Amino acid sequence: MDGNLSPLVILCVALLPNDLLLSSAAFLEPFDLLYDTAVQAFYSSDYESVVRYMEGALSSHREARRTRVRCRLRCQDQHPFDETFSDLRFFDGVLRRAACMNTCIEAKLGIQSVHKVSDEVTQDFNRRIPYNYLQLAYQK
Repeated sequence: MDGNLSPLVILCVALLPNDLLLSSAAFLEPFDLLYDTAVQAFYSSDYESVVRYMEGALSSHREARRTRVRCRLRCQDQHPFDETFSDLRFFDGVLRRAACMNTCIEAKLGIQSVHKVSDEVTQDFNRRIPYNYLQLAYQK
């Protein structure tokens, strides 16, 4: 190949669904920011924005969780614990898995500090509070 993209490749990328393009790492917005924007829109009575941002927050949250699970499973396979149990080998495996996880997550989601979420927002998602906002926004 001469380094140029073939027309078939360009056509395939152009025909990809928007959801697939938006779920890539470069476009994954932090769900806590989307959630905060949706809550502000709710109290401003902008219910269309509430739906748009809250659905985006839920989608981003789901994708971030899936990415972390995939990375965890991949790193467990790449760095299994040895049958011989010693403190040094155990902690070596733990450190290798942690480094693998950091590399994998940053490759998929971007810089992890962008996706650090407060405990309050995490609790809201665990209690499924975003769905309450969505239901109220749909009703109005």
